[in-house]
Amino acid sequence: MTQSQLLLDYMEKHQDEFINKLKDAVVLESPSNGDKDDLEICREYFKKLFESIGFKATVVPSNDEHFGDHLLLEYGEGDEQILFVGHYDTVYPKGTFQPLWVIEANTAHGPGVLDMKGGDVQVYMVAKALIELGLMPINKRIVFFLSSDEETGSLSSSDYYITHAKQSKAAFVMESAKGDYIGGLKIGRYSRGMYTFVASGKQAHSGLEAYKSDNAIRELSQQAIALQDLTFYDNYNYETVTVYPTCFESGNASWCTVPGDGRLTIDVRSSTEDLMKIYNDRFMSLQPFNPKIKIETIGGINKPPFDKDIPDNKALYEKALAVGKEFGIEMRGQVVVGGSDGNFTSYAGCPTLDGMGMTGDFVHNTKEYINLNSVAKRGAFVAKMVLEVLKD
Repeated sequence: MTQSQLLLDYMEKHQDEFINKLKDAVVLESPSNGDKDDLEICREYFKKLFESIGFKATVVPSNDEHFGDHLLLEYGEGDEQILFVGHYDTVYPKGTFQPLWVIEANTAHGPGVLDMKGGDVQVYMVAKALIELGLMPINKRIVFFLSSDEETGSLSSSDYYITHAKQSKAAFVMESAKGDYIGGLKIGRYSRGMYTFVASGKQAHSGLEAYKSDNAIRELSQQAIALQDLTFYDNYNYETVTVYPTCFESGNASWCTVPGDGRLTIDVRSSTEDLMKIYNDRFMSLQPFNPKIKIETIGGINKPPFDKDIPDNKALYEKALAVGKEFGIEMRGQVVVGGSDGNFTSYAGCPTLDGMGMTGDFVHNTKEYINLNSVAKRGAFVAKMVLEVLKD
């Protein structure tokens, strides 16, 4: 029996274990900005889960009062290692999903089931299979960094990913594939910037002396339209920049006041690093429409690009195409606009392959689901990729 068949048989026989472990993780709701006790409970679940199969677990302080702490999981000895990339924080506030866990036909639904607790539990199954089948290479290591703040930009975890990536032969990002196709992978991602523009004008009574105001709502509304209009797509040169307002705060509906202060937040994505730098310069010195209003910019470039054309990234993808054939799967890589921690590992010079987790749909949506009928093959594929990279 080939390694690939051995791994697939293992994953099929242990599918119920995967489902049970995933359910236990999903019902432990862990929104990024939620209660830190909830985040700790979820983190401790993963800590004990991986310790049960021999991993060394280290809690890594986030040093940020808004988020939970991170988790470093390590197995094996030696100088060569694979880095698994994951996060245990989710998007929606606690209590949004009711019920927390539902299985319908061949799909499982719940908060974070696709993004990305399914991928996190898959790492456990991959490691467990390699250990129990006696396939784990001698003098090699598996490192899994599980962060708590990816959904909010990885502000306290990105440096750790860069550090571990520089020590790794490859990084496998266990984010979801794009859609339902069993062979989906993500082979590139746009860079990302996050900017908040703080307007300081002059408030005034909206009935008695509204004309004396320097209106923050008017200013930031004009800015929002102008900024979104910077979005462009150049399909010929494969260059794209998207600029979208995501949050607007100003005034109070109960006050008879034209507000002088306000905040506008935008999310920016760019296909190239050079384009992002050009737009970053513009945002950092944003000029007001009303010269009496001062605008301060908070934020900047949050994620560098994950470039599919870097030779080491291309070589890793080629390896994935070959391994996929062993399981009868035609792997298909896509470049996506959304960022992940794979942006950091690739930028650090580590060969990176993303979208290695679950197939499914409705990321960041209350309809979020994974396809259970693709779990075994994708798990076996990831396990075989570990062996292929570590044997070179």
